[in-house]
Amino acid sequence: MMKMLSYLKPDAVFENMRVVPYSELKEKGYQYALLDLDNTLAEDHVTEPTPYTFEIIRSLQDNGFTCCIVSNAKSTRSAEFAAKIPIDCLSYANKPSPSGIIKALSLLNAPKNKAVFFGDQILTDVIAARRAGIYTILVEPITKREVFYVRLKRPLEKIIRFFMQY
Repeated sequence: MMKMLSYLKPDAVFENMRVVPYSELKEKGYQYALLDLDNTLAEDHVTEPTPYTFEIIRSLQDNGFTCCIVSNAKSTRSAEFAAKIPIDCLSYANKPSPSGIIKALSLLNAPKNKAVFFGDQILTDVIAARRAGIYTILVEPITKREVFYVRLKRPLEKIIRFFMQY
């Protein structure tokens, strides 16, 4: 039971991707950034990278990170988005299963102790990354505009955060 509960708690929480201390992560030995797309790297369901997206990727790369989008998107949207940056992408990630994260690590030839996952959802991103055994950062969603099935999960996430104290 305790192990299952540990999957609900990220290693760190930040207001947004701009305030994450990438240089500190790099000093700790992290080299790979696995990134959720919707509401983490850009607003929900966008098709073009935004200035925010380019700023975040530039900050990560300037700190020596190799970046890869890991998205549950069931279309070519995330791969086409990533190609415009350009960075690697793994679509159909099947989060909260760790399988997509494990595939992304393999794609990058990255050991899991050198990777950080960034996402905005506890019930998909955090659980998947924790189950995969990599350092996990939860960021607040960029916007409240989300597809209905994500909006349905947000109240449960608030309860989890209250009881897990983060």
